[in-house]
Amino acid sequence: MKEKLIAVVLLLILTAILPIAVSKCSERSFAKPTVSTSDTPEKPKDSGEILCALTAGLYKDSYSAETLKAIAILMNTNYKANPDSFKANDFLYEENASGSIKDVYGEIKKAADSAKNKTLRKNSEALFVPYSETSNGTTYKNENYKYIHSVASPWDCYQTDFDANAECVGVSLSGIDYLCKNGCSAEEALLWYLPDFEIADD
Repeated sequence: MKEKLIAVVLLLILTAILPIAVSKCSERSFAKPTVSTSDTPEKPKDSGEILCALTAGLYKDSYSAETLKAIAILMNTNYKANPDSFKANDFLYEENASGSIKDVYGEIKKAADSAKNKTLRKNSEALFVPYSETSNGTTYKNENYKYIHSVASPWDCYQTDFDANAECVGVSLSGIDYLCKNGCSAEEALLWYLPDFEIADD
């Protein structure tokens, strides 16, 4: 009987201690991240370099020069409206470019330079404009962007990567490209998707 009592007491003690031990063992301790000098740019980037890097981050070989200009205006607007909405991988600086994008970085710079003083504005205010690669033939309204209206984007239906379930709020980049390749200026293409906006010189 004495042995059974000792076994029960030990079992109760283990039952009480085991959850504490398991939680201590499963706690992870992470070292605080350190920033080395190689992670920090030698000099802060100016607004022209930032705009160029954002435009390059969306570059596709198939885009026309006018499409790049439209994207640069869009990125300039979004960066001015909400610079904190961008992540590090949204930027592609020239020193990090490779392959075909490195070969055309001069064209991207030219598009960014032509757009650096232009922003999309509604009631004189630069507002963040969402975008997607493509739409399902129309763009949608969204509660988060009440200033954006639904518009037709039928040319997206002819894209090789057309997705009938794709939902696009704001601007369709493939739609912008289609319009620019078919005679519209960058400004006209953007205003198709954003009819209540104007393009202002800063």
